[in-house]
Amino acid sequence: MNVPSHPLIADYAARHGMADGVRADGRLTVLIDDKYRVHLRGARNGWLAISARLRTLPPAGLARDRFFDEIGRQAAGMLSRYPSACVVDPDEDALWLQQMVRPDTEAAGVDEAVGRFANALSFWTGTARRAA
Repeated sequence: MNVPSHPLIADYAARHGMADGVRADGRLTVLIDDKYRVHLRGARNGWLAISARLRTLPPAGLARDRFFDEIGRQAAGMLSRYPSACVVDPDEDALWLQQMVRPDTEAAGVDEAVGRFANALSFWTGTARRAA
């Protein structure tokens, strides 16, 4: 399905020479520091979602409970410093980092949001890997 690109994604892609990278579904995937795959996609009500997969969740049970206890402790501390948050995908298979950007955000604000997201992502990739 060919979906029109979100205006913030189209602008970001054009300014950074990635216009050809916008997929038919409107998503743009950016590789940051040659190791972080960050996805930009349109969300409800014109918002922009920035996301990156952190890891597969442990199997249901005690291991998953311990994992969420540890991630929850870390997440509580990070909320005061970063606008991103850990989320679980709808299939409950993986932990993702996600940040929402307002539809009225200017170009520089999108660049700043992607930069702040990348900073948080560098913390979360290691933390999620080490969690119980």
